[in-house]
Amino acid sequence: MSHDTHTPRPTGGTRRRPERPWRATVIALLALAALAVGGAAAATGAGSPSAYAGSGATTGSTHVHGQRGHHGGAVASQRMDPRQRAAAMLASAAFQDVGSAEAAGYASSIDTLGCFQQPGTGGMGVHYINDALMDGRVDIATPEALVYELDAAGRVTGLVAHEYIVPIDAWTSARPPRLFGRDFHRHPTLPLWVLHAWLWKDNPTGVFEDWNPAVRLCPAGVPIFGQDRPASSTGS
Repeated sequence: MSHDTHTPRPTGGTRRRPERPWRATVIALLALAALAVGGAAAATGAGSPSAYAGSGATTGSTHVHGQRGHHGGAVASQRMDPRQRAAAMLASAAFQDVGSAEAAGYASSIDTLGCFQQPGTGGMGVHYINDALMDGRVDIATPEALVYELDAAGRVTGLVAHEYIVPIDAWTSARPPRLFGRDFHRHPTLPLWVLHAWLWKDNPTGVFEDWNPAVRLCPAGVPIFGQDRPASSTGS
């Protein structure tokens, strides 16, 4: 597999997501947004979202998970192509409903990994992970994990981000995986390549940053990654 292009997963046999009344509105709005940039994209010769998911410059893979600014410095350098954003959001619109995400194979990791946060930098939340997607393939439309924000009582308030993940052992290229024109970076304590995309909640420090200061920190009584989960971890 090339390091700078994604490999779409087979679509056959995919479980149909339950339709929600609000999903049609989201789809219509995102479709209009995609059409709005069509003319400009055509002028530059850009292709479909699946055709150019690995295009664009990279700043390397020296980012340390949880440190601010190593995904490329200025927020302006973290722009996402509008059509790629639309394609990714359309794929996960139904997952604002946790039940739909669970029906599609995503499961909460609160008991195994806990809630992620970095006080002074930002929050992240709880990850719902689809183990069937944990392989050497990446696709903007099939994130390996969905990131949900928690309220003060520990309840899910909404989907805020995608996290694209490749197990270290599953990746054979000398260069890191790549999506949205960005290199993945290695998690410092887990054997994973990771890339966040804050699609559903704006991140003032950058769409590809790990931590989001607009996301609330983990509520009291919830296990925290690096402290309570997993037992052998020393940090996030």
